[in-house]
Amino acid sequence: MVRTSGCAKAVVVAMCAAATLINALSVQAAAGWQPSRPVAFIVGSAPSGSLDLTARVLQRIWDEKRTVGSPVIVVNKPGAGNGIAWSYLNDRGADGHAIAIGTTNLVSNPVMGAHSIGYRDVTPLALLFDDYFILLVRADSPIKGMADVRQRLAQDPAALAIGFGPGLGSGSHTAAAVAVKAMGVDASKGRWVPYRSAGDAIAAMLGGDIDIVSGTAANAPPFIAAGRVRAIGIIAPQRLWGSLATVPTIKEQGVNAEFTNWRGVIGPRGMQQEHVAFWTKALQEATASDQWQKDMERNFWKSNFLTGAALGKFLDREAEVFRGIWAEIGKKK
Repeated sequence: MVRTSGCAKAVVVAMCAAATLINALSVQAAAGWQPSRPVAFIVGSAPSGSLDLTARVLQRIWDEKRTVGSPVIVVNKPGAGNGIAWSYLNDRGADGHAIAIGTTNLVSNPVMGAHSIGYRDVTPLALLFDDYFILLVRADSPIKGMADVRQRLAQDPAALAIGFGPGLGSGSHTAAAVAVKAMGVDASKGRWVPYRSAGDAIAAMLGGDIDIVSGTAANAPPFIAAGRVRAIGIIAPQRLWGSLATVPTIKEQGVNAEFTNWRGVIGPRGMQQEHVAFWTKALQEATASDQWQKDMERNFWKSNFLTGAALGKFLDREAEVFRGIWAEIGKKK
Protein backbone atom coordinates (compact mmCIF):
# COMPACT_ATOMS: atom_id res chain seq x y z
CA MET A 1 0.00 0.00 0.00
CA VAL A 2 1.38 3.40 -1.05
CA ARG A 3 0.86 6.28 1.35
CA THR A 4 0.78 9.89 0.12
CA SER A 5 1.77 12.93 2.09
CA GLY A 6 -0.54 15.91 2.59
CA CYS A 7 1.52 17.84 0.05
CA ALA A 8 1.14 15.09 -2.53
CA LYS A 9 -2.59 14.96 -1.96
CA ALA A 10 -2.80 18.72 -2.53
CA VAL A 11 -0.94 18.33 -5.81
CA VAL A 12 -3.33 15.60 -6.94
CA VAL A 13 -6.37 17.73 -6.04
CA ALA A 14 -4.93 20.71 -7.90
CA MET A 15 -4.22 18.60 -10.95
CA CYS A 16 -7.79 17.23 -10.95
CA ALA A 17 -9.22 20.72 -10.63
CA ALA A 18 -7.08 21.94 -13.52
CA ALA A 19 -8.19 19.01 -15.65
CA THR A 20 -11.83 19.74 -14.86
CA LEU A 21 -11.40 23.38 -15.85
CA ILE A 22 -9.67 22.45 -19.09
CA ASN A 23 -12.46 20.01 -19.95
CA ALA A 24 -15.10 22.66 -19.22
CA LEU A 25 -13.32 25.19 -21.41
CA SER A 26 -12.96 22.60 -24.19
CA VAL A 27 -16.70 21.85 -24.08
CA GLN A 28 -17.52 25.56 -24.17
CA ALA A 29 -15.15 26.11 -27.10
CA ALA A 30 -16.72 23.20 -28.97
CA ALA A 31 -20.17 24.59 -28.34
CA GLY A 32 -19.18 28.04 -29.59
CA TRP A 33 -19.68 31.49 -28.12
CA GLN A 34 -22.57 32.28 -25.83
CA PRO A 35 -23.47 35.32 -23.69
CA SER A 36 -21.66 35.55 -20.37
CA ARG A 37 -23.85 38.27 -18.83
CA PRO A 38 -27.42 39.62 -19.24
CA VAL A 39 -28.46 40.49 -22.80
CA ALA A 40 -30.31 43.70 -23.69
CA PHE A 41 -33.16 43.06 -26.15
CA ILE A 42 -33.94 46.58 -27.37
CA VAL A 43 -37.36 47.62 -28.64
CA GLY A 44 -38.06 50.89 -30.45
CA SER A 45 -41.54 51.37 -28.97
CA ALA A 46 -43.18 51.74 -25.61
CA PRO A 47 -44.41 48.63 -23.75
CA SER A 48 -47.69 47.09 -24.98
CA GLY A 49 -47.09 47.64 -28.69
CA SER A 50 -46.60 44.89 -31.27
CA LEU A 51 -42.82 45.39 -31.37
CA ASP A 52 -42.64 44.97 -27.61
CA LEU A 53 -44.85 41.89 -27.86
CA THR A 54 -42.49 40.28 -30.38
CA ALA A 55 -39.48 40.73 -28.11
CA ARG A 56 -41.30 39.41 -25.05
CA VAL A 57 -42.53 36.31 -26.87
CA LEU A 58 -38.94 35.46 -27.83
CA GLN A 59 -37.70 36.35 -24.34
CA ARG A 60 -40.20 33.97 -22.76
CA ILE A 61 -39.31 31.09 -25.10
CA TRP A 62 -35.57 31.55 -24.55
CA ASP A 63 -35.99 31.75 -20.79
CA GLU A 64 -38.18 28.64 -20.60
CA LYS A 65 -35.89 26.61 -22.86
CA ARG A 66 -32.69 28.08 -21.34
CA THR A 67 -31.44 28.71 -24.85
CA VAL A 68 -29.34 31.81 -24.20
CA GLY A 69 -27.73 30.82 -20.91
CA SER A 70 -28.00 34.36 -19.52
CA PRO A 71 -31.03 36.54 -18.72
CA VAL A 72 -32.58 38.39 -21.67
CA ILE A 73 -33.91 41.80 -20.60
CA VAL A 74 -36.29 43.79 -22.79
CA VAL A 75 -35.29 47.47 -22.94
CA ASN A 76 -37.80 49.95 -24.40
CA LYS A 77 -36.29 52.93 -26.24
CA PRO A 78 -39.12 54.56 -28.23
CA GLY A 79 -38.73 57.46 -30.61
CA ALA A 80 -37.50 58.54 -34.06
CA GLY A 81 -39.06 55.55 -35.83
CA ASN A 82 -36.92 53.04 -33.89
CA GLY A 83 -33.87 55.24 -34.50
CA ILE A 84 -33.26 55.88 -30.80
CA ALA A 85 -33.36 52.14 -30.11
CA TRP A 86 -30.91 51.37 -32.91
CA SER A 87 -28.53 54.15 -31.85
CA TYR A 88 -28.61 52.68 -28.35
CA LEU A 89 -27.95 49.23 -29.84
CA ASN A 90 -24.87 50.42 -31.70
CA ASP A 91 -23.63 52.32 -28.65
CA ARG A 92 -23.75 49.10 -26.59
CA GLY A 93 -20.95 47.66 -28.72
CA ALA A 94 -20.63 44.58 -30.91
CA ASP A 95 -19.82 41.96 -28.27
CA GLY A 96 -23.04 39.99 -28.76
CA HIS A 97 -24.79 41.12 -25.59
CA ALA A 98 -27.27 43.45 -27.28
CA ILE A 99 -29.83 42.74 -30.00
CA ALA A 100 -32.92 44.63 -31.17
CA ILE A 101 -36.20 44.27 -33.01
CA GLY A 102 -35.88 45.24 -36.67
CA THR A 103 -38.76 46.72 -38.65
CA THR A 104 -39.58 48.32 -41.98
CA ASN A 105 -38.05 51.52 -40.58
CA LEU A 106 -34.69 49.98 -41.43
CA VAL A 107 -35.43 50.78 -45.08
CA SER A 108 -37.89 53.67 -44.69
CA ASN A 109 -36.05 55.92 -42.23
CA PRO A 110 -33.29 56.99 -44.63
CA VAL A 111 -35.90 57.65 -47.33
CA MET A 112 -38.18 59.62 -45.00
CA GLY A 113 -35.37 61.48 -43.28
CA ALA A 114 -36.72 60.20 -39.95
CA HIS A 115 -33.34 58.84 -38.81
CA SER A 116 -29.98 58.14 -40.42
CA ILE A 117 -29.65 54.50 -39.29
CA GLY A 118 -30.73 52.01 -41.93
CA TYR A 119 -30.26 48.31 -42.50
CA ARG A 120 -26.68 48.81 -43.70
CA ASP A 121 -25.77 50.44 -40.37
CA VAL A 122 -26.66 47.37 -38.27
CA THR A 123 -26.22 43.59 -38.56
CA PRO A 124 -29.45 41.91 -39.76
CA LEU A 125 -29.79 38.53 -38.01
CA ALA A 126 -33.14 37.13 -39.12
CA LEU A 127 -36.45 38.06 -40.67
CA LEU A 128 -39.20 36.47 -38.56
CA PHE A 129 -42.65 37.08 -40.04
CA ASP A 130 -45.03 39.29 -42.00
CA ASP A 131 -47.44 41.44 -40.06
CA TYR A 132 -50.64 43.07 -41.27
CA PHE A 133 -52.47 46.25 -40.35
CA ILE A 134 -55.98 47.08 -39.31
CA LEU A 135 -57.81 50.41 -39.37
CA LEU A 136 -59.75 51.19 -36.20
CA VAL A 137 -62.26 53.85 -35.20
CA ARG A 138 -64.10 54.55 -31.95
CA ALA A 139 -67.23 52.48 -31.38
CA ASP A 140 -69.37 55.64 -31.67
CA SER A 141 -67.60 56.97 -34.79
CA PRO A 142 -69.80 57.91 -37.77
CA ILE A 143 -67.22 56.22 -40.02
CA LYS A 144 -68.60 52.79 -40.94
CA GLY A 145 -66.17 51.68 -43.62
CA MET A 146 -63.70 52.71 -46.30
CA ALA A 147 -66.40 54.40 -48.37
CA ASP A 148 -66.88 56.92 -45.57
CA VAL A 149 -63.13 57.47 -45.28
CA ARG A 150 -62.87 58.05 -49.03
CA GLN A 151 -65.74 60.51 -49.02
CA ARG A 152 -64.28 62.58 -46.18
CA LEU A 153 -60.72 62.64 -47.52
CA ALA A 154 -61.82 63.39 -51.11
CA GLN A 155 -63.31 66.64 -49.81
CA ASP A 156 -60.27 67.45 -47.64
CA PRO A 157 -57.14 65.23 -47.31
CA ALA A 158 -56.71 66.56 -43.77
CA ALA A 159 -60.34 65.96 -42.72
CA LEU A 160 -59.40 62.89 -40.64
CA ALA A 161 -56.50 62.62 -38.19
CA ILE A 162 -54.84 59.22 -38.59
CA GLY A 163 -52.62 58.01 -35.75
CA PHE A 164 -50.03 55.22 -35.65
CA GLY A 165 -46.89 54.10 -33.85
CA PRO A 166 -43.98 54.06 -33.40
CA GLY A 167 -43.16 56.94 -35.78
CA LEU A 168 -43.12 58.43 -39.26
CA GLY A 169 -42.19 55.88 -41.89
CA SER A 170 -43.22 52.95 -39.71
CA GLY A 171 -45.15 50.08 -41.25
CA SER A 172 -48.42 51.34 -39.77
CA HIS A 173 -47.82 54.80 -41.25
CA THR A 174 -46.83 53.43 -44.65
CA ALA A 175 -49.77 51.04 -44.81
CA ALA A 176 -52.29 53.81 -44.11
CA ALA A 177 -50.58 56.17 -46.56
CA VAL A 178 -50.65 53.52 -49.29
CA ALA A 179 -54.37 53.03 -48.66
CA VAL A 180 -55.09 56.76 -48.76
CA LYS A 181 -53.14 57.17 -52.00
CA ALA A 182 -55.11 54.28 -53.56
CA MET A 183 -58.27 56.31 -52.93
CA GLY A 184 -56.94 59.03 -55.22
CA VAL A 185 -56.15 61.32 -52.27
CA ASP A 186 -52.94 63.34 -51.91
CA ALA A 187 -51.44 61.51 -48.89
CA SER A 188 -48.78 64.19 -48.40
CA LYS A 189 -51.54 66.58 -47.29
CA GLY A 190 -53.02 64.22 -44.72
CA ARG A 191 -53.07 64.66 -40.95
CA TRP A 192 -50.59 62.00 -39.84
CA VAL A 193 -50.08 61.79 -36.08
CA PRO A 194 -47.23 59.58 -34.77
CA TYR A 195 -47.26 58.03 -31.30
CA ARG A 196 -44.76 55.96 -29.34
CA SER A 197 -46.82 52.80 -29.88
CA ALA A 198 -50.12 51.60 -31.30
CA GLY A 199 -51.43 51.36 -27.75
CA ASP A 200 -50.76 55.05 -27.22
CA ALA A 201 -52.46 55.86 -30.52
CA ILE A 202 -55.57 53.88 -29.53
CA ALA A 203 -55.69 55.67 -26.17
CA ALA A 204 -55.50 59.02 -28.00
CA MET A 205 -58.32 57.99 -30.32
CA LEU A 206 -60.51 56.90 -27.41
CA GLY A 207 -59.82 60.30 -25.88
CA GLY A 208 -61.03 62.05 -29.04
CA ASP A 209 -57.65 63.36 -30.21
CA ILE A 210 -57.63 61.48 -33.54
CA ASP A 211 -60.20 59.79 -35.78
CA ILE A 212 -58.53 56.60 -37.02
CA VAL A 213 -55.70 54.34 -35.84
CA SER A 214 -53.58 52.27 -38.19
CA GLY A 215 -52.10 49.49 -36.09
CA THR A 216 -51.00 45.90 -36.25
CA ALA A 217 -53.78 43.34 -36.13
CA ALA A 218 -52.50 41.85 -32.86
CA ASN A 219 -53.38 45.03 -30.96
CA ALA A 220 -57.02 45.12 -31.99
CA PRO A 221 -58.95 42.13 -30.55
CA PRO A 222 -58.99 43.18 -26.85
CA PHE A 223 -60.30 46.66 -27.71
CA ILE A 224 -62.86 45.27 -30.16
CA ALA A 225 -64.04 42.66 -27.64
CA ALA A 226 -64.46 45.38 -25.01
CA GLY A 227 -66.72 47.31 -27.38
CA ARG A 228 -64.49 50.37 -27.37
CA VAL A 229 -63.42 50.33 -31.02
CA ARG A 230 -64.59 49.02 -34.39
CA ALA A 231 -62.49 47.66 -37.22
CA ILE A 232 -63.25 49.20 -40.61
CA GLY A 233 -60.73 47.33 -42.74
CA ILE A 234 -57.70 45.07 -42.93
CA ILE A 235 -54.73 46.18 -45.06
CA ALA A 236 -53.69 42.70 -46.18
CA PRO A 237 -53.77 40.48 -49.29
CA GLN A 238 -56.67 38.49 -47.81
CA ARG A 239 -58.79 38.28 -44.69
CA LEU A 240 -57.19 37.17 -41.48
CA TRP A 241 -58.44 34.42 -39.16
CA GLY A 242 -59.86 33.89 -35.71
CA SER A 243 -61.62 36.83 -34.10
CA LEU A 244 -60.75 39.08 -37.09
CA ALA A 245 -62.16 36.75 -39.77
CA THR A 246 -65.26 38.93 -40.23
CA VAL A 247 -63.29 42.13 -40.89
CA PRO A 248 -63.15 42.82 -44.66
CA THR A 249 -59.96 43.82 -46.40
CA ILE A 250 -59.81 47.33 -47.84
CA LYS A 251 -59.63 45.68 -51.29
CA GLU A 252 -63.05 44.17 -50.69
CA GLN A 253 -64.27 47.70 -50.09
CA GLY A 254 -62.95 49.09 -53.37
CA VAL A 255 -59.53 50.35 -52.24
CA ASN A 256 -57.04 48.57 -54.48
CA ALA A 257 -54.07 48.50 -52.14
CA GLU A 258 -52.27 46.14 -49.80
CA PHE A 259 -49.17 46.38 -47.68
CA THR A 260 -47.12 43.70 -45.97
CA ASN A 261 -45.15 44.67 -42.90
CA TRP A 262 -42.29 42.57 -41.60
CA ARG A 263 -40.50 42.04 -38.34
CA GLY A 264 -37.01 40.75 -37.59
CA VAL A 265 -34.08 40.85 -35.19
CA ILE A 266 -30.85 42.76 -35.69
CA GLY A 267 -27.49 43.12 -34.01
CA PRO A 268 -25.22 46.16 -33.76
CA ARG A 269 -22.92 47.39 -36.48
CA GLY A 270 -19.79 45.21 -36.84
CA MET A 271 -21.15 42.18 -34.97
CA GLN A 272 -18.68 39.29 -35.04
CA GLN A 273 -19.56 36.12 -36.96
CA GLU A 274 -19.54 33.95 -33.83
CA HIS A 275 -22.18 36.24 -32.30
CA VAL A 276 -24.22 36.20 -35.51
CA ALA A 277 -24.08 32.39 -35.57
CA PHE A 278 -25.26 32.13 -31.95
CA TRP A 279 -28.23 34.45 -32.35
CA THR A 280 -29.24 33.00 -35.72
CA LYS A 281 -29.38 29.54 -34.15
CA ALA A 282 -31.27 30.86 -31.09
CA LEU A 283 -33.86 32.48 -33.38
CA GLN A 284 -34.19 29.37 -35.54
CA GLU A 285 -34.84 27.23 -32.47
CA ALA A 286 -37.34 29.68 -30.99
CA THR A 287 -39.35 30.04 -34.19
CA ALA A 288 -39.46 26.26 -34.67
CA SER A 289 -41.08 25.76 -31.26
CA ASP A 290 -44.75 24.90 -30.77
CA GLN A 291 -45.07 27.89 -28.46
CA TRP A 292 -43.92 30.27 -31.20
CA GLN A 293 -46.38 28.75 -33.68
CA LYS A 294 -49.23 29.28 -31.24
CA ASP A 295 -48.18 32.90 -30.75
CA MET A 296 -47.98 33.35 -34.52
CA GLU A 297 -51.60 32.30 -34.87
CA ARG A 298 -52.74 34.29 -31.83
CA ASN A 299 -51.09 37.49 -33.08
CA PHE A 300 -52.07 37.13 -36.76
CA TRP A 301 -48.44 36.79 -37.87
CA LYS A 302 -47.43 34.88 -41.01
CA SER A 303 -44.08 33.09 -40.97
CA ASN A 304 -41.39 34.43 -43.29
CA PHE A 305 -38.05 33.30 -41.82
CA LEU A 306 -34.92 34.45 -43.66
CA THR A 307 -31.25 34.73 -42.70
CA GLY A 308 -27.88 35.31 -44.36
CA ALA A 309 -27.64 36.19 -48.04
CA ALA A 310 -31.37 35.66 -48.62
CA LEU A 311 -32.13 38.25 -45.94
CA GLY A 312 -29.64 40.69 -47.47
CA LYS A 313 -31.30 40.42 -50.89
CA PHE A 314 -34.72 40.84 -49.29
CA LEU A 315 -33.66 44.08 -47.58
CA ASP A 316 -32.16 45.45 -50.80
CA ARG A 317 -35.47 44.83 -52.60
CA GLU A 318 -37.47 46.38 -49.75
CA ALA A 319 -35.32 49.51 -49.87
CA GLU A 320 -36.21 49.93 -53.54
CA VAL A 321 -39.90 49.36 -52.80
CA PHE A 322 -39.93 52.02 -50.08
CA ARG A 323 -38.13 54.55 -52.24
CA GLY A 324 -40.86 54.05 -54.82
CA ILE A 325 -43.68 54.28 -52.28
CA TRP A 326 -42.54 57.51 -50.69
CA ALA A 327 -41.54 59.13 -53.97
CA GLU A 328 -45.12 58.59 -55.15
CA ILE A 329 -46.71 59.69 -51.89
CA GLY A 330 -44.62 62.84 -51.81
CA LYS A 331 -42.76 62.38 -48.53
CA LYS A 332 -39.33 61.53 -49.91
CA LYS A 333 -36.61 63.71 -48.40
